Amino acid sequence: MSETIEAAAPEAGTADDDLRDNAPVEAVDTQDDGAETSAEEQPEAVAEEPEEVELSFGAKTLKVAKSAIPESVLSELEEFTKGVQGDYTRKTQEVAEQRKEVEAKRELFEKLSTLKGEALSAFSAGQRLASEIQQLEQIDLNAVWQSDPDQARRIGDALSIKRAEFQKHVNAVSAHEAAMEAEQQRAIAKLEEAGRAEMRRVVKGFDENAEREMVAYAVKNGIDEQDAKRWPLNPKTAQMAWKAMQFDKLQAQTKAATAAKPPPAPAAPVKSVAGKVTAAPRNPDQMSDEEYYRWEMAQHVKNRRR
Repeated sequence: MSETIEAAAPEAGTADDDLRDNAPVEAVDTQDDGAETSAEEQPEAVAEEPEEVELSFGAKTLKVAKSAIPESVLSELEEFTKGVQGDYTRKTQEVAEQRKEVEAKRELFEKLSTLKGEALSAFSAGQRLASEIQQLEQIDLNAVWQSDPDQARRIGDALSIKRAEFQKHVNAVSAHEAAMEAEQQRAIAKLEEAGRAEMRRVVKGFDENAEREMVAYAVKNGIDEQDAKRWPLNPKTAQMAWKAMQFDKLQAQTKAATAAKPPPAPAAPVKSVAGKVTAAPRNPDQMSDEEYYRWEMAQHVKNRRR
């Protein structure tokens, strides 16, 4: 019996161990750990980027921190860069316009060269045909008809063919000449429009009335009227003519204003004021009795007035 109880005792102990092992685990306070985790998860503060200013120097720009430049220097620097940018823009526009003009002239030259080459080729072929026709026309066809009608017929057919071909070359030359003329007129029109646009850009308010006035001024100063009207083909010279006209107008206005102003009235002569000459006082010892008496009376009157 005792052995049975003793044998069962270890099993009971094993049950206690199992109970202890299966006992619920006490909750662990993780509040501090959670606080540490939330602190670690907070994002770091992002540094603010400094305010920048952009300075333009023609085709290039430079960004600088605004705080790195004093306010007084920054305002002057911005004003300076604006001027540089404006000059760069104007120069760029002028270069672009000049490039367009050069490109238009180059295209015109190439087109005219092609047309001229084609016209010369047609003209040369026409000259050869004209020479051959002239040789055939020197043959006495009447005599050939009497001796060899077939040969006369062949000569006549050859003349007809060559004359038709010659007429084709004549027409081709005329067509090329007309095309060259039209191309020249088209190019001139483009150059004139570009010249007028440049004049309107340089001279504010330049319109048809101003153009007529400038042309009349040029004619008055010895320029042929037809040449004066072609001023858009040379806008630089037209700008100088415009400035000269404005200068002459200013001089004329100044002269007119001076002539219209009445001359100043002559100053009245200064009248001399006749004053009473006061004789210098004399020594009483040098006076006569009458003078001394008058002097004495005058002194007496003065003393009484005092």
